[in-house]
Amino acid sequence: MTWLCALFSVLFGSTGQLYLKLGSGRLFDLHTLVGIAFYGISFLLWLKVLAAWPLSRAYPLLAANFVLVAAFSALFLHEPFSLGSLVGTALCTLGVFFIGLFR
Repeated sequence: MTWLCALFSVLFGSTGQLYLKLGSGRLFDLHTLVGIAFYGISFLLWLKVLAAWPLSRAYPLLAANFVLVAAFSALFLHEPFSLGSLVGTALCTLGVFFIGLFR
């Protein structure tokens, strides 16, 4: 159950970023409000994760946000995804893998 909370916290946080970008500059825009809602749900799920896991185990999962936001930005906002972005997201993923491997 905690893994699902962690997974959905990361997904909702990344989705929230996408909506906040779409509504940026307009506080009461529907996109902004949806982004805030996604962030709020992400926060509540993350609290459940922190209650169940040590912080040193949970926190590296947040690196997945970097990967998802980069992918979502390229797919949905048509922002450039450069070689540097690819290398950076690969390094984030590799880092999380190694943290989990050597726990």
